[in-house]
Amino acid sequence: MILYTSKFLKVNYLELQYLMHFYWTEYAGYMDTEGIYHELLNFLSKRIYKRANQIYVDWRQVEHLISQETIDWFLQYILPKIASHKVYRMAFLLNNPDKIQLPKNIKVNNLSLTARVFSDPEILMQWLMDGAERKTPGEEDHDHHHGDSCHT
Repeated sequence: MILYTSKFLKVNYLELQYLMHFYWTEYAGYMDTEGIYHELLNFLSKRIYKRANQIYVDWRQVEHLISQETIDWFLQYILPKIASHKVYRMAFLLNNPDKIQLPKNIKVNNLSLTARVFSDPEILMQWLMDGAERKTPGEEDHDHHHGDSCHT
């Protein structure tokens, strides 16, 4: 399911895997860092009610704009808004994974999630899905913001 699409950014939600996938298009390569921030905030302004247990951010098209400051901003301003109460793992895809330093465990919404940087999308997906919770097809879907007291 496509949650957001623009000329620069596409955000897909793989419902059965509770996976949110951010993909920057080839046009994003012409933006500056402020453009990245603008697109991510624009996505959040759409009041998306799907929250992810796994988060996949493909930075390859904008890698020349990615700095430690950009990653820190994403972790502080974007991640808490998209992570569910069962957030599990987050992975960044870069051509040069040594470009950024990412803590192995990140605190978000009073939880700790495991984060890694990869250069191979197949290995990234294997790691993300290893042990991940899966949704049963046809199961009622809802915004996972209710906490552990949530009942369907």
